[in-house]
Amino acid sequence: MESLLCINTGGPGDLHGKRARRLTAGLDAERVFFDLDKSKSRLANARAIWDLLAARPWDLVYQEGTGVAAGIPLVLAARFCNQRYVVSSGDPVGGFFRTVEGPLTGVVLEQYERHLYRHSAGFIGWTPYLTGRALKMGAARAATVEGAVDTSLFAPCPPEERRSLKERYGLSPGHIVCGVAGSLRWVHRQKYCYGLELVEMLRHLDRDDVSVLIVGDGDGRPILRERVPEAWRDRVVFTGRLPEEEVSDALNAMDVGFIAQTLDGLGSYRLTTKLPEYLAAGLPVAMSQVPGFFDYARPAGWPLPAHHPASDAFHRGCAGWLDELTRAEIADRRRRAPTRARRFFDYEVVRPRFEAFVSSLSTA
Repeated sequence: MESLLCINTGGPGDLHGKRARRLTAGLDAERVFFDLDKSKSRLANARAIWDLLAARPWDLVYQEGTGVAAGIPLVLAARFCNQRYVVSSGDPVGGFFRTVEGPLTGVVLEQYERHLYRHSAGFIGWTPYLTGRALKMGAARAATVEGAVDTSLFAPCPPEERRSLKERYGLSPGHIVCGVAGSLRWVHRQKYCYGLELVEMLRHLDRDDVSVLIVGDGDGRPILRERVPEAWRDRVVFTGRLPEEEVSDALNAMDVGFIAQTLDGLGSYRLTTKLPEYLAAGLPVAMSQVPGFFDYARPAGWPLPAHHPASDAFHRGCAGWLDELTRAEIADRRRRAPTRARRFFDYEVVRPRFEAFVSSLSTA
């Protein structure tokens, strides 16, 4: 393979772009990267991508993400110009929009998803569940390359340093710090965003040695702030958005990382992009009972109640479990977490799989 065009649908600096650059670093090919300009319209980005596709023949195009601004030009280029492309995704497109925007939008975007996979040379799923789904939807070939983590950047800190990090964020060193890191986007249909379970479970918690750390930003952040119980306001800390190099510090200030997912056509197929980072930082996870918990995280975590994460039953169940949680259990799972990260998510583990699959597509 001589030329590889890498399209990142997430925009400059997005995790998808970082993943694309890290996964392709070892390929013996000319790599050209295009990051969608999120300040422009989908139509403007689609035109820019079409011009790029038409400018020269590419041995292969690699699209990280499933955005329509890049996907539609690729489908057209495959149909009318025989352009070969591979698409990589961490979410089921139809399932995402069905959950977030409703069944009608979900049906329409699922049809787009089918065309995107059927016209591709291959599909790369961030989970084996997405890989199987893509094959069922018409992808000719597929492989699983999990969401990965740079273990040189995300790593456990010594106990004394962790105590100092707690103090840096205004947290009591003697408290069990429950936390979450991610986009705090409020989903109106679900009445939920990451972190809601943390502030709502406090209403039902009996123990008083708990603090909460919420890392990230979005329109859900002010909603979460308003819902923090008055008695807990000095023990719930919001950091806002942090650069990647500071996220590891925030994770090391936590004792339990929460990963809540809906048990439906979205949450059941995906793994949050933060799971590899949590585990690599030595952070045990409390996680919804999606398949990914049992396949990847179970020895280093605990299953959360099998309810919707916006429900009162879920919040009460989280509080009941946390009231019984011991520090010995946390320490045991903390020791196991980095091993899980290295086994499944280290770039040195997933990159050879990516290289082998992409190379096979370029010679097919």
